[in-house]
Amino acid sequence: MQLRKLLPSTGALFMFEASARHLNFTAAGREFNVSQSAVSHMIGRFEAHLGIKLFLRSPQGLQLTEEGQVLARAVSHSFQEVETVLRTFYAKKRDTGVVTISVSSAFAMYWFMPRFDAFRQQFPEIDLRFQVIHGEPIGPCEGVDLGIRYNPNPGPASHNWKLTNEVVIPVCSPSYLETHGSLDLCEDLGHHTLANLTGALRVPWQRYLREAGYPNDNIGQNLVFSDYALVVQAAIKGQAIALGWWHVVAHELNQRGLVRAASRQLETGDNYYISAPEDRPLRKPAALVRDWLIDEMAGMKRI
Repeated sequence: MQLRKLLPSTGALFMFEASARHLNFTAAGREFNVSQSAVSHMIGRFEAHLGIKLFLRSPQGLQLTEEGQVLARAVSHSFQEVETVLRTFYAKKRDTGVVTISVSSAFAMYWFMPRFDAFRQQFPEIDLRFQVIHGEPIGPCEGVDLGIRYNPNPGPASHNWKLTNEVVIPVCSPSYLETHGSLDLCEDLGHHTLANLTGALRVPWQRYLREAGYPNDNIGQNLVFSDYALVVQAAIKGQAIALGWWHVVAHELNQRGLVRAASRQLETGDNYYISAPEDRPLRKPAALVRDWLIDEMAGMKRI
């Protein structure tokens, strides 16, 4: 390339453009994390290489010479064209089929994984990646395309689409139900084992029992886990009764891996939403995932 032979170094044009834009070597140096003297030295080499002055230096500051003005216009125009092309490339890269989604570990394991093969068959061009939450699905959806959250969260603005209402039902394995019976048949909970999630919960066992009208004293053994997916797994393995969020445990109920441990369910009046950060454009692949989630949830049968 002939242009390279006309320059003292490949960085000369970049430092000249910044210096011409700022008319200040110190400000130009900040863009490249170098000192004012390093920029001045580079511009001096450039001028010596060309055999012309590009800047007039005075105590009042820098001024472009006539030749410097001509070169500054040419360089600025060319750099803008290159920047436009590169931004186009980056935009195309962002519009690839990679979609990141933030969900709870239980939702990923018990809702999404049973449908994953069907999803891939329908959308082979989408590379779905999960950001997994091990506690309750709350908090902002940062650094992802989509997130599933309990009620819209305060904080950064987001677009929200209702996914399902919140329904909580106790669940256990068929063998546990056969051995211990349902909550409907007991006067106290002394012979039952309840699986719990650590932390301050929105819907703890005490709230469910109170609002559903079951006895909430003389509770038997508790199994406590830091991840809700493990709470559900303990119920599947016949170790305890777990509070099941219907949209998470519905597949296991359909497959008889879990059964209802009580006839009464708690409808909290709250909802789950698909959220997308407003400062991140909703690309077509992410919109397809959003619509698929809504359609799949709407098609689920209540048990």
